[in-house]
Amino acid sequence: MSSADLPDTMLDSHCDLRSQLRDALWAVLIVAMCCLSVVAQPAQAAQTVEVRDGDTTINRISARDQTRLRVERGRVLDIIGDVYDAQKSPAGRILVLKDEEQGEVYLKPVPPVAMRGMDGALLPGPLTGAMAPIKLDIKTDRGTVGLLLQPADVVGDTVTLRITGGESQVGTQELRGKTHAHVRAAKALTLAMAAPSLAGEVPAQRLAGAGQEVALWKEARFALVARYEVPGLVGEAYELTNVSAEPMVIDERELFRPGVVSVGVRHLNLAPRASTAVWIVRQASVGAD
Repeated sequence: MSSADLPDTMLDSHCDLRSQLRDALWAVLIVAMCCLSVVAQPAQAAQTVEVRDGDTTINRISARDQTRLRVERGRVLDIIGDVYDAQKSPAGRILVLKDEEQGEVYLKPVPPVAMRGMDGALLPGPLTGAMAPIKLDIKTDRGTVGLLLQPADVVGDTVTLRITGGESQVGTQELRGKTHAHVRAAKALTLAMAAPSLAGEVPAQRLAGAGQEVALWKEARFALVARYEVPGLVGEAYELTNVSAEPMVIDERELFRPGVVSVGVRHLNLAPRASTAVWIVRQASVGAD
């Protein structure tokens, strides 16, 4: 049976299902990316990523700048994956520079041909398209972990891998358990804001009209549209609109304030008059600015 033969109610049902699946995929990606910045500090560019030996984690890296990769109390021994090498792998998608003395590496994505200038670097201005994620296996003296790296138009920084597995100290395990519980709660709350249909019953308060405007930047309108509450955490859903005549590049770190646990942004690059959803999770005991 062709789509033209289907009743209108069935067509509407198929459209709703596709829309829900699309929203669900967006929500899962946003939650995964924003939870990488849990308990990040806005004054520091460094990211600390906790991952177990043998597991894979998702991380955003700069598409333009070098990203420093180090291991907490350890050394990077080797990088396996789609690594660029002028002789052996000229089609590799990421350049790796090793600092043997410090046991660290510096990573920089190789842009697709369509996004390069004459010098081989990314064209100036906002990214004209998405760069595909890059999968790497990181061998260290504390274990081997996988990194799924998503290039983005953000400033280069330092990523520190905190590789766990095998520790037996009771105090360490208790602290890790509390940290994991906090991260899981923030993740669930972000999911509730990004895709309410997937999140179950989370108390929400939606603001009438266009929401409550909050001062941010003169180039942006930042409006609180909904508030969610769970024990110990408050989630706030915003709409950020670029009110200037120039493209806008958003860095989540600029949205951190004291007490903020995580920040998620659907679109990091905004054309003039375009808008994006922003989800902020903060500790319930700390008031909003």
